[in-house]
Amino acid sequence: MRSYKLMLSAGLAAISFLLTLAYLSRERLTNAQHIWEPRRRPLLFFPDNNSNTNEKYITFYPHSGLHNQRLGLLNAMVLAKALDRTLILPQINLGKGVYWWESPLLAQKLSDCPELPLSERKGLCADYRKYIPVPVSSVFDLSVLNRLGIRYIERDSMHTSYLSERLGIHDDEIYHVSDHKRFSYRIYDNVNSTDPLNQFKYRINLQELEARPEQLIEFGSLFGTPRLVLDVRNDLYWLREHLSGELGFGNPTVIHQTLNVVGRLGGPGNFVSVHLRTGDGVFKVTMARTMDKVRQTLERYSTQHRLHHEQEYAIMARLQALAHEGQTANLLNECTAIQHQRDMLHPRLRLIFMATDTAQPRHTLPELFEEFVCMFTLPDFPDVIQDTVAGASTPAREQNDHYGPLLLPLIDAEVASHGSFFVGTRKSTFSKYIQYRNRRFLSYYPAVAEP
Repeated sequence: MRSYKLMLSAGLAAISFLLTLAYLSRERLTNAQHIWEPRRRPLLFFPDNNSNTNEKYITFYPHSGLHNQRLGLLNAMVLAKALDRTLILPQINLGKGVYWWESPLLAQKLSDCPELPLSERKGLCADYRKYIPVPVSSVFDLSVLNRLGIRYIERDSMHTSYLSERLGIHDDEIYHVSDHKRFSYRIYDNVNSTDPLNQFKYRINLQELEARPEQLIEFGSLFGTPRLVLDVRNDLYWLREHLSGELGFGNPTVIHQTLNVVGRLGGPGNFVSVHLRTGDGVFKVTMARTMDKVRQTLERYSTQHRLHHEQEYAIMARLQALAHEGQTANLLNECTAIQHQRDMLHPRLRLIFMATDTAQPRHTLPELFEEFVCMFTLPDFPDVIQDTVAGASTPAREQNDHYGPLLLPLIDAEVASHGSFFVGTRKSTFSKYIQYRNRRFLSYYPAVAEP
């Protein structure tokens, strides 16, 4: 009876999820041909639909990878609300991450380097060879800002002349926050806070920023969750947590293909999700720890009322044979078919979706797929990859040809966020994004969560 109720709850959640995202996907796909085009004028959003000529602003300059840029966006949104200023959203980089540089060099590089031909991006512009600036709204769904009454403008250029030429803001009307170290300033909401600076060099009190008379407050970096110390402003603490879950990917191709993959995995909440980062540095060391945590979690959620071992091993052998023969589609069908009795399944038979930066994971991590026979990754859905890269899922084929491959990690993250539970890679901002989105999903559909 319990299994039946779980199946019914998961089925209803899946139908609701698919209908909602299908509607959003249809609406966004209508304008997909414009998704990457730079706008000819800044996009202004004011909740009351009335711009104010006396408006005051804040802005900042992003750096590093996409999820590090997202952390900067979240902090900027909280500050915009706290200071009652309009946020000038910079273009974000969808390509390879660029380094932080001290002010005003970072702003100058963001202005000058993208305008150079690739062959001339050398020296100070060497790390901008794979820099791809796009509007924030082409990647993230900004509707949460509209609902919260956070005013914003989207830049269509990072040129240093933008502020004066487009908004009429001149240098004598700008308060430049000094950013000469990667972690220069830490911002406190309470002048009496005794929280240490830690890696930061100096403190700024929110009250000081509130008193600034300049039309624009310009930060350098706003990267890092510890950047804001929210001791007394419970409203701002709630806002940051709320934005962390709500600021998700809104790109129409990402939504469309997420629907595609989640549906084939049996619907939201009918699989376990994992993020395994292996590509560099500390993450190679922690890979074994991540998979140990997956094992422990799966074993904790299994029950003593399990199938007979001989029957389980026969199923595993059959599924492993399908995997060895490259019959991934048949393997997925069989794996999803047995998940209805997941309370009694051996942990090694649970359906798992693994987001990973590993190239050809079935070849590079064969031992994991031998152990977890029902584990799948995005490369197991070659049509999704092909359609995303070629742009077949949107009317903007000729534009998506260039950007399509950059959307694959976004799809990876969104699919993983709809698991019944999630195990991530420690210290990974990619994992942190999925974790927040997974919590959001489970708060909406608690019946799909593991017992």
